[in-house]
Amino acid sequence: MPRRILRSGAAERTERSRQRRSSSSGERPGGSRRLRAVATLAGLAIALAGCTADGGTPVPAEPTATVAPSAQGRADPALAAACGGFWGDPDYSGPLSREVLDRAGSAAQIGPSDPGFYAMTGDDVERLFEDAPQEARSAAGTLADWFRSEPERGADADLDAFAAAWSDVADTCRDVSAAALWAAGAGQDGTKPAALVCADVFDTPGTLTHFANSNVLTSNMFKLVGLSPREVPAGRTDELRATAELLAAQIAAVDDDAVRAALEQVRAPFADALDGDTWSDGLQGPLDRLSGACADQGFHAPAPAEEGGGAVVGASLPAPGRAAALDEDPPDLSSRPSVPLPDLSNGATA
Repeated sequence: MPRRILRSGAAERTERSRQRRSSSSGERPGGSRRLRAVATLAGLAIALAGCTADGGTPVPAEPTATVAPSAQGRADPALAAACGGFWGDPDYSGPLSREVLDRAGSAAQIGPSDPGFYAMTGDDVERLFEDAPQEARSAAGTLADWFRSEPERGADADLDAFAAAWSDVADTCRDVSAAALWAAGAGQDGTKPAALVCADVFDTPGTLTHFANSNVLTSNMFKLVGLSPREVPAGRTDELRATAELLAAQIAAVDDDAVRAALEQVRAPFADALDGDTWSDGLQGPLDRLSGACADQGFHAPAPAEEGGGAVVGASLPAPGRAAALDEDPPDLSSRPSVPLPDLSNGATA
């Protein structure tokens, strides 16, 4: 049976994208609802910031642990709406940023065969930020342009330029989005929302990590220590070490003790392998515990499945014509520029 590489829910998002392009609407599913909700919350924040305790001195808003205090009471509703739609705060369920990472990560494989499909991602980014302030529109426009010009170059696509554009969008959103704050490398240990950490582990493509592909972290980890018990493959020390460091960064960052403890168990087989114990008990148990801890924080992780079982983590089958390309191992991009997302080795990210 052909071996299928486990991936994120990006394949499902890809199919939805193709479907909506064939409709007359063109509106991103759920996008308008998310934008209205975020804009409403941002407007309330501004209104509440001007309230007073007794008609005298205004009462300052309390800063959150994950969004810069300077954002309190003066967030631009249009910026908050666009950034919320892109980064997915606060539930981090299927944001456009994850689709962007997936498309950039798969460009080397299938970009030249369907450049128009990738250009659609650029259109989505630009449309989302069309009402945002000029600085944000400019950053989003640069990212959008990357998808219109680089994927058709395949393995020669400029990932340095993608990483720079990604960082610029994060910088423009960091005052109104916790996910953007962490993608920009400005988060403080112990303050990263647990739901965001869970999304980074279970459903964020590793385009800007040391793996340099569009598979999610769980899928990439299975190739090293397995979902089921297995011998750790020889000659993978660098990947084992980088993955252990990535998980250690998430452990230090997360704001929830249960998620932190579960991540320690996920990291254990990597640490053991680096210490010379090359037999792994697999990640099924640790990921089950992490999934439960994430559910308690409002993030419902896709159920992992072993390689070879024909399952795709959190995703439906890819669109016709793409299955063959996606069933293959991703190309070796180790020689390509790898720009880790801040504090994840890495954002992820974003």
